[in-house]
Amino acid sequence: MVERAIAIEPMRDLLDWLPMLPVKESNQQVDYQAADPAVLIVLAEAAETTMNTINRGVGGIGLLLAHSSPLVADGTIDADTIERLGFLLSEISALSTGCMLLASRCRRETADFQPT
Repeated sequence: MVERAIAIEPMRDLLDWLPMLPVKESNQQVDYQAADPAVLIVLAEAAETTMNTINRGVGGIGLLLAHSSPLVADGTIDADTIERLGFLLSEISALSTGCMLLASRCRRETADFQPT
């Protein structure tokens, strides 16, 4: 059993723990059923915390963008900056979706897990 503290850097934890998932040789997909349940729980927690952090951050960026429209209109903030932020937000949203899918799959496989 893996002892776990509260995640301070959930995205780093996610990246550190992902390589511990076994992969099926036949299709190179994660074999959640063969994974250590303790690893799945850590990954689910890290993925959920990462997803929540991303969602709150994206909301904050959206609020800033909404209030910065006069600065874009007068050229203080150039359109290229807004475009780059748009691409960043798109990628961050995709990461958040991936975290949700990972967490839900990990939670499904550990629903009846009782740590000893």
